[in-house]
Amino acid sequence: MTHPVLLGLASADPNERRAACIAAASDPAATLFTEALCAALGDPVKAVSRAASDALVEIGRKHGDVDPGLRAALHGNEPARRFAAAFTLARIAPPGPRLLPALVEALGSPDGDVRWAAARLLVDAGRVHGEVFPLLTGLARTGESPLVRRMATFALRELAPERPEAADALLEAARDRDVHVRRAALTAMAALWSPPARVGGQLVRVLASDADAASRRLAALALGELGARDPRCIPPDARDQLEAAAAAKNADADLRRAAERALARLAAGDRGAGRT
Repeated sequence: MTHPVLLGLASADPNERRAACIAAASDPAATLFTEALCAALGDPVKAVSRAASDALVEIGRKHGDVDPGLRAALHGNEPARRFAAAFTLARIAPPGPRLLPALVEALGSPDGDVRWAAARLLVDAGRVHGEVFPLLTGLARTGESPLVRRMATFALRELAPERPEAADALLEAARDRDVHVRRAALTAMAALWSPPARVGGQLVRVLASDADAASRRLAALALGELGARDPRCIPPDARDQLEAAAAAKNADADLRRAAERALARLAAGDRGAGRT
């Protein structure tokens, strides 16, 4: 006789599959369902996949017998299941190098939730494993898809805003052929700690002449953030460019507001530092 949990996991009804995942975790024979739950990680319904992950985490913490099944899923043929296995393993123990291929692959997922979860896990892994940082700088520069390059810039912003190598990778990304990657790089630049002068110079050039209106707005905001923390991070002409953008009557109204906000941030930074 087939166990009711296995019958539920094989159901055509996603609600029944999800309920079976939940039931599996508390069943006395929970470890017998590991293989089926690992298969359910690739379920096309997110609620089912997440319930399978929850069940495997609970079983793993109680019984410790889920790692072989998750390793097999991590190296299987289904991208969604590979990422779900990596995500589940990272919930059981801190993410390590064995998860990197699946996490990097997931940066290019069409599912935004998957992309952001993968980026966060790469940041977590990078805080412990030194090889993650150069991996991310390489992906920001030469990742095979714009999605991968864009997500790598966001991960660098969180992982290493203090490192000059991150600033250099973001500078290259700010010249990417894909406008969304360029915008992501400009956004990430605003979080850098004491970046080299070439970062501020690039932001001023974008503000002054970039063909993409959104990029000009992001450059203005980044100049405000960097200059508020340390005015030495932005070129002497940055305020002039911001004032010109804020005063331009025929300019993009959103750009004027961004420039005004940046000038306000600079003024607040001046007051906080006792400058006049």
